[in-house]
Amino acid sequence: MRWLIPILLVANVANAATMRDLKDPKKIAEVFPKTAKLRVVNVWATWCAPCVAEMPELRAIDAAFGPEVAMIGVSADDSVPDADRAKVAAFLDKQKITYTNVYYRGTVDDLMTFYRFEGTIPITLVFDRNGKELWRHDGPVRSADAIAQIKKLLRRLQ
Repeated sequence: MRWLIPILLVANVANAATMRDLKDPKKIAEVFPKTAKLRVVNVWATWCAPCVAEMPELRAIDAAFGPEVAMIGVSADDSVPDADRAKVAAFLDKQKITYTNVYYRGTVDDLMTFYRFEGTIPITLVFDRNGKELWRHDGPVRSADAIAQIKKLLRRLQ
């Protein structure tokens, strides 16, 4: 029975979200795989109740698509005092989030300017591979609505 523990630990690590630290919002686009036709960005934080509530919806969106759609979460946790990157990583693991997340260490003003939003999170944006914004949703996203919208965008790109 001792051999089960290492196997379970390896399986858990394999399913954990990748987290990258970035300070410049322009560099977030570089995190996406080049082959993704659509790139979904979700700006969120662990201290944001609606953000936490929408995590299962985001997980469902990510699971609905193959490599043609890539998701990146952008954690704004570092914008508050006593921010803790390890806490964000543990939260993502607990939520079973496997898509890549960025631990954003830049200023909130730069992030808001770059993505053209007023600071209310969560916000979800969809871009084509050239960086053109195709869709945005302010507030918690519903997976069924977002999946339908993303499918419509994919059809337009063909």
